[in-house]
Amino acid sequence: MWRLILAAVLVLGLPACTGGAAKEVPKDDAVDGATSRAGRSLASGTRVTATIQTALSSRTNRAGETVRAVVSLNVTDARGRVVIPAGSTVVLTVAQLEPGSDQVRPEGRVALVVSSVTVDGRTHDVSAVLDPVAHHLEGRGITKDEAARIGAGTAIGALAGQAIGKNQRSTVIGGAVGAVAGTAVAVRYAYRDVVVSAGTPISFALTQALTLSAR
Repeated sequence: MWRLILAAVLVLGLPACTGGAAKEVPKDDAVDGATSRAGRSLASGTRVTATIQTALSSRTNRAGETVRAVVSLNVTDARGRVVIPAGSTVVLTVAQLEPGSDQVRPEGRVALVVSSVTVDGRTHDVSAVLDPVAHHLEGRGITKDEAARIGAGTAIGALAGQAIGKNQRSTVIGGAVGAVAGTAVAVRYAYRDVVVSAGTPISFALTQALTLSAR
């Protein structure tokens, strides 16, 4: 009889013990979510990696426009808690995006500024230093401006040949020489667009601490 009573007491006590153990799970070990991440902070100097989602070109885009990037890896605080989860959106603002040319800037110019990051549907302003962004140059081909320069060189050469040689052959030779000179000028002034491809990885370091707000 006593054995049956003791067994019943032990069985009834198991749920109570199990419930007590569940209550002792540290709050920081709970599954991350919008509520649990609110109030968490990242120190200045924390690095964030992301991937640009939309291509940029100095031929079609201008300073002041924005481009979206997606965080590649979870960003954690000093305690190992996720503050910015992978997949969060980063917004960058185009500060400079200018084509290159042999006459002015052979390498062109591209400068992006990290503006904000959106975590769990809430957007937070960000102050950060962005590492140099990988890009390449693409020639525009013969544009109207370049064609005009070549045509002008041809015409000037032809006139010069006619004036010097006073015959058709000199005019033709002068036109050919002028075309070569015009082409050289066109190439010298021709634009090569700065292009940042979609999928380009970027990395930046916070210059000010970032704390996730609850609003």
